[in-house]
Amino acid sequence: MKINEHINMALKEDGYKKDITTNLVPLINKCKAIIKIKENSHVYGLKWLKQVFKQVDKKIKFKTYVNDGDYVNKNKIIIDIYGTNHSILKGERVALNYLQAMSGTYDLCKKFQKKVKDKNIKLLHTRKTLPLFRAPLIESCKAAGCNAHRENLSSAVLIKENHLKFMENPNDIINQAIKNNKIVVVEAKTIKFAKTLDQYKINRILLDNFTAAMLRKIVKYKLKSKLEVSGSVNLKNINNFAVKGVDYISIGALTKNIESRDFSLLIV
Repeated sequence: MKINEHINMALKEDGYKKDITTNLVPLINKCKAIIKIKENSHVYGLKWLKQVFKQVDKKIKFKTYVNDGDYVNKNKIIIDIYGTNHSILKGERVALNYLQAMSGTYDLCKKFQKKVKDKNIKLLHTRKTLPLFRAPLIESCKAAGCNAHRENLSSAVLIKENHLKFMENPNDIINQAIKNNKIVVVEAKTIKFAKTLDQYKINRILLDNFTAAMLRKIVKYKLKSKLEVSGSVNLKNINNFAVKGVDYISIGALTKNIESRDFSLLIV
């Protein structure tokens, strides 16, 4: 979904054209507002924030003091906004919603990456997102260096335990999947099945909810396939899974547990 389409839907959801409260306030043509960050954090989503206001009123202008991806200290003004008071008030909430969620996601990605910075492991985000909010979260993760496990159901083949229950022989579905010329990932719940999967020319074996002990054991087999770890990974335990021989760690918390950052908009 394109950024303009996404923002248009968000503004319609908020009913910005029928803002009852703002319409009670006298129109002031020249108005200034500031957006301030209220905690230490990386900032990301300025492009989306600006586009929200531009869709409300093309004449709105900005003076920006930070760039996307910057780490900013508490109480710093990150952007000035110039326009009518009506336009600023109507776009305020949607703009801040994007900025707070995208900044929180970006910041969390950076925290996870810091934990594995000395290891040759790539971090992935998943499809565990709020419905219709995937596009901004994917952008935030990618900008922070965390790519998608798969962006949607058509971007890669992921054969999970529930798919295999419908097949008498995993050969059938795996061989069909390989013919699609897409990335193929197959989930393994046991070490035995993971070793079986290594005979296929698949891209990754997904080791779901493996314990640290199981991981240390399977990497000793030096399988040909890339190994991806998933399941209940958090900032406190990620180093238990970041063992030598693991190639990827997918983390649902990056997009599922959105830790929004705190921003305020004040008209001055």
